[in-house]
Amino acid sequence: MNRKQAFKEETRRLILQAARKLFFEEDFSKCTMRRVAAEAGVSAASVVVHFKNKTALMEAALAEDIGRTWEGALETMPAQGSLSTRIKHIWLTMFIFYDGNRNLYRELLSSTVLRVKEDTPALRKDINNFLNRLVTMIEDEKTAGRMLGDVDSMILSMSLFSQYFGMEILFFRDTSITPGMAAEMTEKMNRQTLTGLETIDNEVTQNKQRNNPWL
Repeated sequence: MNRKQAFKEETRRLILQAARKLFFEEDFSKCTMRRVAAEAGVSAASVVVHFKNKTALMEAALAEDIGRTWEGALETMPAQGSLSTRIKHIWLTMFIFYDGNRNLYRELLSSTVLRVKEDTPALRKDINNFLNRLVTMIEDEKTAGRMLGDVDSMILSMSLFSQYFGMEILFFRDTSITPGMAAEMTEKMNRQTLTGLETIDNEVTQNKQRNNPWL
């Protein structure tokens, strides 16, 4: 890396460090690009060179912590239990994380959810990585004989994640919903989706299937 590139990378690092500090300490709506520049010790023009607007800056500044939390949840996920029970650990971890600063992450969600994917590269990367990891988990279930072999793993992965994302919106809209409540409801939705797809060798489940023609 030459000196010019190193200077550019250091400037970006300082901007992100300053933005992360201010976003957590101050009201996001009052935290301007100029304020971030002053905190970072760089010119306002330098901030715009790296991030075209405050939404792009916020996405870049917060995505690292979000990605690290996803990875930690995946690494500590229980090895035993049904798929819906195991991934509930992931949902609970994320809801607890977001509950640490609901106002800030509500801003992130509301500012990015309808943006084209090119405008939110860090979040897009995190979501793609998670979907691929979930696909691997589903494929493992199929290989172990715990799920029907003709299930489309990516479609199922997207379905389970979409249920989590829908619950995430409700979680941010209703402050009375606790992380535990949100994770519990997401698990119930996931379990409902997985009913009939998983081949659980359980007498109670088999009896329900025999008595209900829709399962």
